[in-house]
Amino acid sequence: MTAEINVKPYSNKQLLLFPASIGDYLTEDDLAHVVDEAVEEIDLTPYYRKISPIGNPPYHPALMIKIWFYGYATKTYSSRKIEEKLHKDVAFIYLAGMQKPDFKAISEFRRKSLSELKNSFVDILQICHRLGLTKLGEISIDSKVMKANASISRTYGEKKLARERKEIEAAIQEYLNKVSQTDTEEDQKYGPDRRGNELPRDIRNKEARIKRLRQIREELKQIQEDLKGKNSINLTDKDAGTQKDKSRKIAGYRSQVAVDSKQQVIIANNVTSKAADTQELIPMIDEAVENIKRLKPTDTNAEQIKVIADSGYASGENLAELESRNIDPYIPDIKYQGKRRGHKTDEGQEFHSSNFIYDKKGNCYICPEGKTLNFTKLIRHHNKEYLLYKSSNCKSCAHFKACANGRKSKYIWVSIHRDFVERMRQKLSTEEAKKIYRLRKITVEPVLGNLTQNLGFREFILRGLEKVRAEYSLMCTAHNILKIAKFIKQQGIGLKKSLVMPSPLAAADTS
Repeated sequence: MTAEINVKPYSNKQLLLFPASIGDYLTEDDLAHVVDEAVEEIDLTPYYRKISPIGNPPYHPALMIKIWFYGYATKTYSSRKIEEKLHKDVAFIYLAGMQKPDFKAISEFRRKSLSELKNSFVDILQICHRLGLTKLGEISIDSKVMKANASISRTYGEKKLARERKEIEAAIQEYLNKVSQTDTEEDQKYGPDRRGNELPRDIRNKEARIKRLRQIREELKQIQEDLKGKNSINLTDKDAGTQKDKSRKIAGYRSQVAVDSKQQVIIANNVTSKAADTQELIPMIDEAVENIKRLKPTDTNAEQIKVIADSGYASGENLAELESRNIDPYIPDIKYQGKRRGHKTDEGQEFHSSNFIYDKKGNCYICPEGKTLNFTKLIRHHNKEYLLYKSSNCKSCAHFKACANGRKSKYIWVSIHRDFVERMRQKLSTEEAKKIYRLRKITVEPVLGNLTQNLGFREFILRGLEKVRAEYSLMCTAHNILKIAKFIKQQGIGLKKSLVMPSPLAAADTS
């Protein structure tokens, strides 16, 4: 007989008279409840439209959306991992209503619902706005290089392709020469009418190698076709670009986010295969403004926002475009940013164009020695327009050799948008602008850190630009859901009740 011990009664074999709700096993403020109630607020009509009225019925879209949202919010990005958790994780079991789709069905739903899942990002953003988590007046934009589901060794440029094609052609010719020599020797030894079954195995293997080399030659020809108009192409993921990640090059993408300054809610997101951010500023602002209009459809001032971004997004063309839209930018150019950080730039050189004084009335520049450089013509360089100014009387100057740097005459060329860049430099030198620009460090930078470090999303699982865009949108949706969950926990009430009650954060904006 077991001695009586002082413990609470325990049995995991008890039968319940009335079965409990699975959700009762989770705390009231559990993330799963937030995901459940958030998805219940979403209009699922776009998902329903894709369901066929005949055939074997699929799993309900609400089920699939909930387990994908919860998966991304809890660092579970694989359909196989989600299937595993549907068997043993209470939160997943609750969200799936005890149904257990296999990983193929889970993955297939994501594959077939890419555009719908991307649009659901805005539905969750709408909930953030209703809770007062957004201000929509100041947004910060930044990017992060992320690895594609592909190796850089599978990336081909013109030089690598030409080298390999040359090696293949040489190898083919070498084997053909060897086979031809062997045929001649065998004819001499056995006669021309022998069937050749006596050929050594290594020669027959060489013939197989030639066949394979010819296949590779055709594959390289196809790569040549795919490479047209591109600097490089990755054979595993043809949309992935060559990205510089710290000190190494990877096959990857550049993820973009626009973040609201109030509670670090992501307003817009995108993914591009380009290696630079300059051309991504306007598309990101377009998407952010479009989403803001959807959140505030009656606000005629939806486009009047402050945009904060680092020097990677700076260009005179971008600043000119934003000014035409009445958008207030805070974007330093690379040289200005470098000088502020104490870096040496070419602008420190005595005869750099920055030391030449512009005479607006005469449309000319005056060099440090008093010589005049007159406007000559408009030129294009890398799809940008510049004004060329040239001097005709510099050769008598004692500094001509150092100033002209070996050229026949001294000339400078400046962007046609120089005034926009100069005005931005002057604005950023004010204390108010410096304060606004510092918002980057407490808005967008922590968000990118949360996505990569806390949530561990450093590499895409899917391949192809359309798919990785949807995947990243899912990640950003999960980030915003976690913002909602944090607010709900602070409130101490569920999401549905919070949505019908006045938000203390919204009240703070009007006070």
